[in-house]
Amino acid sequence: MIFFEHVSKFILSDLSIHIPQGKSLGLIGPSGSGKTTFLKLACGLLRPESGCVHTMRLIPEKNRQKLGNMTGAFFADIPFFQGTETVESNFRNLKISYRMRDDIFSKEYYILAERLGFCSFEKENVQQLSLGQRRRAELGAILMTCPKLLLLDEPTEGLDQTAKDSLREILRERQAEGTTVVISSHNMEEISALCERIALIDHGILRYYGEKELLLKHFAPDEMMEISFSGKIPDMEDLPLKSYSLNQNKLKLTYNSNYVTSAELLRNILAQTTITAVNTRKSGLSDAVSRIEKGENNELY
Repeated sequence: MIFFEHVSKFILSDLSIHIPQGKSLGLIGPSGSGKTTFLKLACGLLRPESGCVHTMRLIPEKNRQKLGNMTGAFFADIPFFQGTETVESNFRNLKISYRMRDDIFSKEYYILAERLGFCSFEKENVQQLSLGQRRRAELGAILMTCPKLLLLDEPTEGLDQTAKDSLREILRERQAEGTTVVISSHNMEEISALCERIALIDHGILRYYGEKELLLKHFAPDEMMEISFSGKIPDMEDLPLKSYSLNQNKLKLTYNSNYVTSAELLRNILAQTTITAVNTRKSGLSDAVSRIEKGENNELY
């Protein structure tokens, strides 16, 4: 679906990646690392300085109109609608541009307007809308034509929680139907919820591309466990812990899950005392990005 071979542009340097059809990919990394540049190269808004880009077997910058009929691209810094027209008028223009049948247009418009919540302000000029309102309408327009590929740059910026939940649900449905989805976001919860694969770009370099679990295993393996117990204080000396603390009958442990599992720790402690409660917290994508920003453990082996 998307193929980059030794591509360089601005901060991006010698990037090679293949995103198969039907996959969902989360682009993550520090601000200014090249994520938006990646998306703009994929849809033809930018031309690579070196290397080659193919999207749906086409060279994007030479086939923008053809790709535009199959791709939905959203960029937080590029207005999608004409600000002097109403939301409804902009959708009508979209219908004409894509030559959508009246029945198909009406059905899709009604569904998206209800689910994303822009039906309540469809008669208003776009320039009078709040950021969140404009985002809801523009995302609806991008989803309207049921594209085979979605390229979304910070799509939930400015949305309230209800709109975020609705958008996630719609994107999951589109993924299940075979749509390829590529999302650039600083919202790690959003990426975790929607994306099968992760591409981590750090200062223009592709540091990781693959399954989320493997990324966490390398960059954020730490887990935390809080145990309440009654009885004998367990001996922690022989356990492979990064740290532990004891406060009355509560024990806090930090450990590397690559070396020891929570089940192994619990079995050891259960053999020594009575456990009354357990709470665990695993590191997430935000922890991985934070470590990379600090320059910690930033090479994959």
